[in-house]
Amino acid sequence: MKAKFFIATLLIAGASLSMMAQGYKDGIEFYKIADYENARVLLERNLDDASTNKSEAYYYLGMIALQQKDNALAKSYFDKGVAASPNYPYNYVGQGALALKAGGDAKKLFDQARKLSKKDAKLEVAIARAYYNANPATYAKDIEKCIKQARKYNQNDPDSYIFEADQYTDQMRWGDAAGNYELAYTLDPANIEAYVKYADTYYKENPDYALDRLEEIIDKAPNSALVQRQLAEKLYEGGKLAKAAQRYGSYISGTKNHFPKDEARYCQLLLAAGEYAKCAEMAQKLKGTLSAGDPYRVVADRLALYGFAAAKDWNDAAEAGRSLFADAGGNFEANDYVFYARALDNIGDAAGAMAAYDKAVQLDPSNLDLIRGLAKSASAAGDFNKALTYGQKVLDATNRGADDLYDMADVYFQNAKKLNGEEKTLALNGGLDYINEALGKDANNIAYLYRKALIEREKDTDTNAGNAVDTYLRLAQVVETSPNRDELTAYLPVAYSYVGTYYVNNKRMADAVAVFKKWLAIEPDNQSLKEFIQQFDK
Repeated sequence: MKAKFFIATLLIAGASLSMMAQGYKDGIEFYKIADYENARVLLERNLDDASTNKSEAYYYLGMIALQQKDNALAKSYFDKGVAASPNYPYNYVGQGALALKAGGDAKKLFDQARKLSKKDAKLEVAIARAYYNANPATYAKDIEKCIKQARKYNQNDPDSYIFEADQYTDQMRWGDAAGNYELAYTLDPANIEAYVKYADTYYKENPDYALDRLEEIIDKAPNSALVQRQLAEKLYEGGKLAKAAQRYGSYISGTKNHFPKDEARYCQLLLAAGEYAKCAEMAQKLKGTLSAGDPYRVVADRLALYGFAAAKDWNDAAEAGRSLFADAGGNFEANDYVFYARALDNIGDAAGAMAAYDKAVQLDPSNLDLIRGLAKSASAAGDFNKALTYGQKVLDATNRGADDLYDMADVYFQNAKKLNGEEKTLALNGGLDYINEALGKDANNIAYLYRKALIEREKDTDTNAGNAVDTYLRLAQVVETSPNRDELTAYLPVAYSYVGTYYVNNKRMADAVAVFKKWLAIEPDNQSLKEFIQQFDK
């Protein structure tokens, strides 16, 4: 996962905007910034809405098809547009654009459009774009003539300046492009296309300035799905995750004109914020809106798995994992198996967890955390050969790190508890070798001392053996002198009980009384201790 996927704190939007209602016009705005696929989705989604101007919608659907080189589909849309409204001029412009693409003459079609909307600056720019998209060099004079006419009809219409800026963008003349976009939105302060393109042009050089421009246009066009999404995404790209989450939340709750990837992004931000349950809830809600085979079902399953696992809701995490592996068809990531393995571990399916860790290691064989997880799961599942194999891989890769030596000692210890006789002794001795090596690197580590004591206790052949006495005394000394003694007190009764009992069994009553007094100081209400001390404290 990328670093920006994670963040410590995040302010999630508590209030949403009133429901946005631009309908198919949102699709037109996406088209104008060349986001053709999203534009197509929105135009098709709103095509049968009562408020949709079908002739206009068909024109933009045709232009999208033309951009995607599907001339037959483009023709069908332009023809439908003409049939829906013969007096709407732009579908004739579309038909003319098709004619130009085919090397034909479009003049009659463009003139027909002009007759329907005379002295129309915006129409002239649309015709200029048709020439430009066909061949800017071949039709340079026609383009120039159209722009001249547009400015003659309306000097203050922003479209001709946006078109000129788009040409500068194609030439990578970013300063000239930005200047023209700025002129366009100065002439028309509500022009979304100019603002968004200006912000895009500036973003790489001065992202904060670009974001300020998007904030400005949101105030002027609060119902625009494009502006909401553009600002949310730019905030995300710039690492401003708190604001990005707020914008995505408002955008998603405020309009139907958003996309599955937007909901997935919002879930990511919720996960980064520590809003784990909400992330999982949103992810499952997203999946419920998607048909079988939709690629975002996999994303939704993945985010639900991660959210439930992070929230330690292990049963739901395991179920989300099963759903993910059913949906994804083999397109998995190592982290998918890791989170699934953790869930299975926590619901008691050690064998399933081990299999999942195995898959993760296959995908990311150099990831030591995965190998550690597999070693621990193998040990829990009773597959000690595998646990030792993977534990050794970790030791070899980390130059025998202390914590990894501790883990290896634990593998031997867990194995030993299931063995008898000489095999058990050999396993316990192996565990002692590793825990002693760990203590050689960190002599006062309480976890290491406690693990050593447990291994030594397992070696006791009878109640008087006392193999762990010295280790428990050392453990107690470290705890008693620790600045964090109050937090570590729970270790002391265990140590004092073992050591004191050993002394009693070996008739060292004075030593036993001294140890039990220390225990009583921790548990002053322990009546049995009081009675023992009263009896033998002489």
